[in-house]
Amino acid sequence: MQAKKLFNTKNMTDQEWLEKRNSLGIGGSDVSAITGINPFKSAVEVWLDKTGRSNEKEDNNAMYWGRELEDKVADEFAKRRSRELDQEVKVWKENHILQHPKYEFMIADIDRRVVGEKALLECKTTVDFNKLWSEKEFPDMYMLQVQHYLAVTGYKKAYLAVLIMNRRKFYYYTIKRDEELIDLIIENEKDFWNNYVKKDVPPEVDGSKASSRLLKRMYPDADSSKKIDFEKEDLDLIEKRNEYHEIEKKYKKKRKKCENKIKNKLQEAEAGVYQGEEVVKWKNISSRRVKTKKFREDHPELYNEYSYQSNYRRLYI
Repeated sequence: MQAKKLFNTKNMTDQEWLEKRNSLGIGGSDVSAITGINPFKSAVEVWLDKTGRSNEKEDNNAMYWGRELEDKVADEFAKRRSRELDQEVKVWKENHILQHPKYEFMIADIDRRVVGEKALLECKTTVDFNKLWSEKEFPDMYMLQVQHYLAVTGYKKAYLAVLIMNRRKFYYYTIKRDEELIDLIIENEKDFWNNYVKKDVPPEVDGSKASSRLLKRMYPDADSSKKIDFEKEDLDLIEKRNEYHEIEKKYKKKRKKCENKIKNKLQEAEAGVYQGEEVVKWKNISSRRVKTKKFREDHPELYNEYSYQSNYRRLYI
């Protein structure tokens, strides 16, 4: 069965495309958030998008430049793949939002189709300070995205191409269809769509940074006149939190012990090597800091002019 073509996206604005994608179903970039492995977005945020409750545009600088440089990444992939095969490789824009032939909540807006193959191309641009990308490895969240697209299109293969701007590196990966993983993705998406989106019930928040940011955005101010009655299970949460806090402190001390032993081994040396490869560095870092208290005392007017008040909420147990 072939994927259905729902809408032509060629003449859509970015905002129109975003609204269509959110209202129609679950896209490839949503999967990692639903399954809890996306460090930038939580399942609750996806639920807000799909139920029309999100008051923020999804677009940002990274997404803007990703779109602007998409053609360059696709062209570079075609050039390198052509050289590798010693024959011309072409990629075409799909220009349609696609829908899974059986599971209507699964949609895809793929970057390119590879001509002459039942294969798609996903293009990425990134700044990779943590070196999550290498010649053979890439972040897990993109494996889920690509397998979602393979599920929708029915293709047997995908290519993932990435331009790492800060490292001036370009990689591409060949990804085969994984039926077992696709079944798990479908199971998770079906549960999310039917039990949360369709029933209009929000999923539980988790411990991700994305969930923390979302809660901060949704509830920025505390009402001092308001109190909430806690149940027994809420007290259990506090108890668990305190238990994890003690474990965290214990292992933080153990981590610092390991770090101090490493420093003691290095002594004056900047780097430690194993079999010719650097495995650790203890570098000199120079930075200038403002003596805030003294500056405020000596130059109160300037301090008031260049400082600002920050408001946030702190949880006390």
